[in-house]
Amino acid sequence: MAAAPRTTALVVLPGLASAVIAMVGPLPGALVFAIREDFAFSASDVGFSFAGFYLASAVVAQFAGRLMARWSQLTLIRLGLALCAAVTVTVALWSGRWQLFAAAGICGAANGLSTPAVNLLIARVVPSHRRGLAFGVRMSAVPGGASLAALAAYFVVGHGHDWRAVYAGYAVLCLLTIAAMGWIGPSARSSPEAPQSSAPWDGPGEARGLGLLATAGLLAASGGAVLPPFLVEGMVHGGTTPGAAAIFLAVGSWLGMGARIVVGVVSDRLPRPQLHLTGVVLSLMAGSFGMLGLALGEGAVVVGAAAVVTFGLGWAWPGLLHHAAIQMYPYHLVRTTTRLQSGTFLGGLLGPAVFGLAVTHVSFTWAWLGSSVVMAFAAVAVWGVVRRSQAVPDAERGEGSPVQKPDEPARQSDPRHD
Repeated sequence: MAAAPRTTALVVLPGLASAVIAMVGPLPGALVFAIREDFAFSASDVGFSFAGFYLASAVVAQFAGRLMARWSQLTLIRLGLALCAAVTVTVALWSGRWQLFAAAGICGAANGLSTPAVNLLIARVVPSHRRGLAFGVRMSAVPGGASLAALAAYFVVGHGHDWRAVYAGYAVLCLLTIAAMGWIGPSARSSPEAPQSSAPWDGPGEARGLGLLATAGLLAASGGAVLPPFLVEGMVHGGTTPGAAAIFLAVGSWLGMGARIVVGVVSDRLPRPQLHLTGVVLSLMAGSFGMLGLALGEGAVVVGAAAVVTFGLGWAWPGLLHHAAIQMYPYHLVRTTTRLQSGTFLGGLLGPAVFGLAVTHVSFTWAWLGSSVVMAFAAVAVWGVVRRSQAVPDAERGEGSPVQKPDEPARQSDPRHD
């Protein structure tokens, strides 16, 4: 495959696979109005289903590093897609409340299996001057999955199809994505990742810095992860029709995808990780203000505008956070991506579970306000990392040792030995 098409495949296809797997998480929330016609499924059930997806993701992600020492990243990605296809076919044929919970957990495990592999694949084989774009595409998986779920909901509402048909169609989409992964060039079909050294961190404060980034990611994900499963029901609860709410979810998700890709392109041109983290702070503050609009706004136009702001600006941070982390800690790629990804997975677990309980026992207004506060705290935590990194010399931080130099092509070698 020629260099340009191969680079395009490496940038686009891992993100596509992540988006397809991520679609399962918000799917019950987007289809909840149709599911309730067959059996009871409350707001708490939606929250626990989404939380179960990310609980399984967080648990399995802890073992992803060991699995990558046995299998290549591409193998793990395909395995995750195949697992999701098998589970959702089962849901389409035999559905119920507990079946939806089980499907969310198993597909979450597939997500935890494949996502660190996608992150490491990007860090290893995508040229450094395209890596920010690649992470932007990859991090658009969550809004991409939400938009696919929203389109599925509109398909059910607008055309009167059974919601189980969406799960059957999703299984077909997984199989098509597995086939599409064959377009990735030979450099991505690499040998398994070399076992990572147990040597201590290169800089005196690297472990502490990465821990703070993982905590910030946990808080940010806790606040933002409630949008895909709850936005439709929250808007319907406020007086919007299900079809219109699904459209707002789709439009907001597309804007979130676009924002993550745009900031990825910008980060390639502004490579210093402190600038990336400053962008994360701005994104999180925008998301916090958007949540305030969802809590206090009245009318479909105001609430819809708040949803668009929260998705479009408040969801732009994940790619910047991961890009900054691999630049700051380039010699510990497996530990960096698994620890940071585990933090965001745990946020995806805690946020929807608590939000669902708040909606059930208090109100949507207080639930949105709580998410706004959590995102503001995440912005403060990231700003603390920025201030700390500015006070530490580059030589102690490990910065200035990129995984690949900008003028080098993508390589098959382990970048930690550059």
